[in-house]
Amino acid sequence: MATIRKMRNKWQGMIRVNGHPTITKTFISKTDATRWANLTEVKLRREDAGITKIKFPKFEDVARRYIEEISILKKCYADERSKILQFLQEAWAVYPINRIMPHTINKWKENALKTLAGGSVNRKLDVISSMYTTFKREWGYPVENPVLSIRRPKKSVPRDRRLSNEEIDKLLRGNRTSPMMKSIIEISLETGMRLSEILRADHDRIDGNTLVIPIAKTKPRVIPLTHKAKKLLNEAQLPFKISKWQVSKQFRKLSVGYGIKEAVFHDCRRNALTNFMKDKGLNVPETMKIAGHSDPRMLLRIYNNLEAHHVAEKLNKS
Repeated sequence: MATIRKMRNKWQGMIRVNGHPTITKTFISKTDATRWANLTEVKLRREDAGITKIKFPKFEDVARRYIEEISILKKCYADERSKILQFLQEAWAVYPINRIMPHTINKWKENALKTLAGGSVNRKLDVISSMYTTFKREWGYPVENPVLSIRRPKKSVPRDRRLSNEEIDKLLRGNRTSPMMKSIIEISLETGMRLSEILRADHDRIDGNTLVIPIAKTKPRVIPLTHKAKKLLNEAQLPFKISKWQVSKQFRKLSVGYGIKEAVFHDCRRNALTNFMKDKGLNVPETMKIAGHSDPRMLLRIYNNLEAHHVAEKLNKS
């Protein structure tokens, strides 16, 4: 309990709470002593009850810490960092982490689905979920994971969109396309590389007719190159000083500007893989080597979409 007693010309507050040592503090006024004693007693009893008030950090602050301590240890560091930096542009990034509720994330999800496929939104939700798991289990913040309480988007129907020759011509020759974007698009169309791999490419990683990417999506990659691909890489200003997110955004903007409907950067990769199988006659295992796919089903969708006359041409080659 709290008691106040006068000591000459001062006042002393004394706190006695079971399980705690006696605490005293002296003040000039009785009012100050009383206020301190009452507040201190409440604080001690709240601690005993396990309801100590915790100051939760802002999402933007722990997000940066997460990038520096957790993301940096992952193979997908660049991609995860890019996603988290996008989260920091949201209004809720300045909220304390305990104030970001399921309805906050659900509203973000609904807005994201207006421009992104369900699979892409799910991957971003996975990052938020992983962050909250770390906040609670490793950093000791008693917060609930807001992602666990929302309905996940359904998986999108796999895309089979490929760019037409006319659309490719617009992207490569149009005056809206910067030299850097033109170079990135050309390399994608000729190599079938993932965008993340293109952005990691450098001149000292070209070895003969192959390109070595030490950190790819799942493991290091050695990518076979055509003569044209090697020429494009040698002439490019590598490494490209642009993020994956910025490339995707610029590609969408270019597509709208040139009147190209429903196109995303990844369609360039699909074009390249289709050409490897259709024009160069590579089979699924050979194309898997170029694409870096571990599951042949990814390529079988392309293979099954080849027109019958292309298969007939291959059958009748002497």
